[in-house]
Amino acid sequence: GEKERGVVEEYIKVKNDLRSKSPSRSAQLCEGDKIEARYRGRSKYYPGRIARDRRDGTFDIDYDDGEKETRVLEEYIRAIDDEPVRSPRRGNKLREGDKVEVRYRGNSKYYSGQIIRDRGDGTYDIEYDDGDREQRVVEDFIKPLGGSSSRPGTPRVSSSLLQVGDTIEARYRGRSRYYPGRISRVHADGTYDIDYDDGEKERGVIEEYIKVKNDLRSKSPSRSAQLCEGDKIEARYRGRSKYYPGRIARDRRDGTFDIDYDDGEKETRVLE
Repeated sequence: GEKERGVVEEYIKVKNDLRSKSPSRSAQLCEGDKIEARYRGRSKYYPGRIARDRRDGTFDIDYDDGEKETRVLEEYIRAIDDEPVRSPRRGNKLREGDKVEVRYRGNSKYYSGQIIRDRGDGTYDIEYDDGDREQRVVEDFIKPLGGSSSRPGTPRVSSSLLQVGDTIEARYRGRSRYYPGRISRVHADGTYDIDYDDGEKERGVIEEYIKVKNDLRSKSPSRSAQLCEGDKIEARYRGRSKYYPGRIARDRRDGTFDIDYDDGEKETRVLE
């Protein structure tokens, strides 16, 4: 990790094997691959993963023990013989938003989490239930949970029932308990972003973890017609029981309104 500037040439010698790069080997090393590498050129190999291919015959490595190393020569890297073979058939089963269990950093123990990004190369970014995140996890280290995602044959809440602004209850991070909140965004893949009443936010929640409150659709058209931008009103901030004075800042034309409260707070997409 040390750096030195202005070294004269007589103090430098080129390693004899520096240029002995094997094209066939280079082609086998890809970002996300599980490998073993000689940390800082030492004799012992340590397990890790290729985090970046520098395209110059060197690679950045994330070691399983948490250490990181940049620009490691490929001659100091060896692919693990049992490197998981990626299965296209299996990859089709994993989707963004799926609840899964994953071998964190390739360790033997599985930890629960959620797929937040499909890299399209057989690897996935994971957000674990304990808050940690991991990038480019190979699918062979991932197993779907029985109740995860919206597979064919899995009961789902009809997408037409859930809209932005809806007051709902959801199982935060897939846990058993439901917490009140509001839908802040609808994704095309059938998942939703939730703003919880306690201030927490969650992205990519699958429909089966959301339940609609019984009074969610009791909207009155006649009442909507009476509410206009600029009107002085009182509203239940974040769906709570107490009403607070404010003014309608915007009519969203979908039965929800943005409110500017007299105490300076703002709230968007409040149900009428």
